[in-house]
This record gives sequence, structure tokens and C-alpha cells, in this order.
Amino acid sequence: MKQVKAILNVILVTALAAGTVVLVAFLSGRNSGEKDYRSPTLFAMDTTLEITIQERDRESSEADVDACVALVEELESNTSRFTGGSDVWLVNSNAGQSPVAVHPETLEIMRRSLEFSRLSDGAFDITMAPIAGLWGFYDRNYRVPTPEEVEAARSLVDYGQVLLDEVNQTAMLAQRGMEIDLGGIAKGYTVGAMCETLRNRGVKHGLVNFGGTVGAIGSRSDGKPWSIGIRDPRGEACDLLGKLEVEDAYVSSSGDYERFFTRDGKRYSHLFDPHTGYQPTGLLSVTVVGPDPVDADILSTTIFVLGTERGFALLKVRSGYEALVVEADGAIKMTDGMRDRYVTEVRERL
Repeated sequence: MKQVKAILNVILVTALAAGTVVLVAFLSGRNSGEKDYRSPTLFAMDTTLEITIQERDRESSEADVDACVALVEELESNTSRFTGGSDVWLVNSNAGQSPVAVHPETLEIMRRSLEFSRLSDGAFDITMAPIAGLWGFYDRNYRVPTPEEVEAARSLVDYGQVLLDEVNQTAMLAQRGMEIDLGGIAKGYTVGAMCETLRNRGVKHGLVNFGGTVGAIGSRSDGKPWSIGIRDPRGEACDLLGKLEVEDAYVSSSGDYERFFTRDGKRYSHLFDPHTGYQPTGLLSVTVVGPDPVDADILSTTIFVLGTERGFALLKVRSGYEALVVEADGAIKMTDGMRDRYVTEVRERL
């Protein structure tokens, strides 16, 4: 496969079980022959990317992965808040001043974000960047801010001040100092785009694992579903609390174990409640399965903020999605559909 700047290393992670993915951390496919291909571990959008393709010759599979990498690089160049000249960088730089022309993909990501902001009464909000930056999750100079600092940053969080003009393809933040971060949705959008690319290229059996968002194309080549391992949020990276089986579906996981720091024995994660400016404390992790990667990605984050009862109620508004949560006391709860359709084994509690 062509070398790309996005490559962090070329480590192929050892499979825990045949055809099993450990959500967020590992990915593997069946190791049954020359027509099973697994990409090197790539790095993009601040996370890892691995792609498994079955029933394709190696040359075609490598070209498939190259096409996906090119797609990821293009989308990242438009949606990264850290890349000078990107759509997001320009929108943030012009907050309170003027609208900015953005790519159609960026506009679509923002439009769908605002749709969920309205559905969740603001539990999902792409204008959370001032809060995340205050706590040090951008420069990694982690700190616990004062209540006054949190309140000042929270005054800049308001999805209602994100102004989209779909006719002129522009976006704008109404207030100076506001910033957006599309990290909570761009990954899901990118997984969907990669899976569509692979299908269009003739892939019938494939798996895309992009840092906790997984896209399953068809079944495995032996006709069995793909097996997805759900990580234990308080265990090591290879520790599982359960397994799912999926075909032609998307799985997304969010939790306080992904990015966090500790102070005085307390864990502070990168997931925030937009209404308070602080981390939610009711859940340790959320896993969502459904037919669309963007919805699954947003729902996993939104349910983490809302908690079990309100989060599961939100699922009723978006039919076709099921969820499993790990609560702060170690209890594991799931929707009926998750238990009946996807879960093959799971612990009762941590």
C-alpha cells in the first residue's frame, strides 16, 4: 500500500478471536487465505483507522484502502479545527464577523449536528470547543478550571447561533469567541463515506474501524456476522464486557476512558454536558448500533450526556437504533432490541 503521511506505524494488532473487533481499540478479520486483507494501522482525525477486506485480491484491496485514505485526508483537511484554512478553522476565525463558504460535506455535517441539537435539547452541541479548550483537551495542558471560568466559556456555547445558508453554501457563528468542533460527528460521517466508497469499488465483505466507530459491509465471507467486542471501560484495552454480531450496520462507542486526565484521584473525560460545562457522571460508556454511522456516532455521545433513561427515550425518536450503556455503579443496561438482535454475550455488571 502506498505510504501516506497519516501512517503512525505499521503494527498489525493480534486478533483476540477469529473475526472479532474490540471496539475502539482493535480490529481483525478471519485469517483464512490470500483473499483476506487487513490494512496497516493508520492515524487520522486524532485516532486510528484499520480496514479489513475479504474475498478480494491483495492488489485490489490495497487500492481500496488507498482510496479510503485519500477520502479521509480530504475530509480531515476540511473539518479539522487545527488545520489552517480548513472550513472549520475559517468559520471559527470569522466568528461574529462574516459567513464563510464551506464544502458541501462540511455543511451537511453541520446541518445534521444541528438537527440532533434540537432533538436532544442541546445535549449534543458542536459549539462546545471553548469548554474543551478550557479543560486542556486541545493543547493537552490539562487543568480543572474554576466555576467562573467554566461559566464564561459556557456562555459561548449555543448551537442556536450557528447560522447555515444552504443556498449559498456558507456557515457562520453569530458571536465572537465562539468555536465549533466537528469531532463528535465527522468520524461517523467519514466511516459512512469510506463504506460507500468500498461498496462502489465492489467490496462485499469488509469492516472499517475508525477509533470506536465501526462500519460493517455485508457479512464475513464465510456468511457469518462480524463480531464486535465491547471494551470494558475500566479494564485494559483488550478486556471485553460483551460481544455483538452485526451485518450491514454501524457501531459507535463513547466513554470516559477514551481521553481523560486525573486530578486528586478523580477522572475528567473529554465528554461534556453543554448545559453545565462539566463532565457527565452517570455513565462510563455507551455503545450504539444502527443503520447510519452519523446518527450512531452522535447518539453514542448524546446518550452519554443524557444518561440511561433520557438517552433511551431519544432512541425512540430515531427508529432502528439500539444501545448498551455501562452506568457509573457498574450496572450494564441495554434496549430490548440490542439484547435480541445484536448481543451474543455480555456481563451483568462490571
